[in-house]
This record gives sequence, structure tokens and C-alpha cells, in this order.
Amino acid sequence: MSTLNEFAETDSTKTGYKGWKELTPENQEAWAEAIKGYQSGITISTIVRWLQSDKNCPLTSSTIRSQLKASIEHV
Repeated sequence: MSTLNEFAETDSTKTGYKGWKELTPENQEAWAEAIKGYQSGITISTIVRWLQSDKNCPLTSSTIRSQLKASIEHV
């Protein structure tokens, strides 16, 4: 048996997963714009529609809402 730290040091499995907002510089810019828009009073539903239609964001409305709110809390 090993400790979690020991296991993590020797574990070679990497998921390689990146969220949509981290995949490209364009997505990062769109997400930053979404955060600024929300902070300036644009409704989340408008932001969701913009991300999905104009920025080809594949995330569901619920996921965008929760991630946007979480991002605001960490700004």
C-alpha cells in the first residue's frame, strides 16, 4: 500500500482532458468576455445563447450557467 502522494508520483495515467473554455485562445477570450458581460449585467441566458450559437460552445445551458457562476466566484 502506498500513500496518495506516492501513488501520484508514480502514476503515469493522464486524462489529457481540457474543458471547452481551455481548448483554444479563442475559447478563452470568449469565456473571459462572457464573465465580463455577466458582471456588467448581461443575463446568463443571453450569454448561453451567444456562446452556443456564435462561439460553437457544445456545453449545455446548465453547465454553462454553473461554470459561469463558479468562475465569477473565483474572480
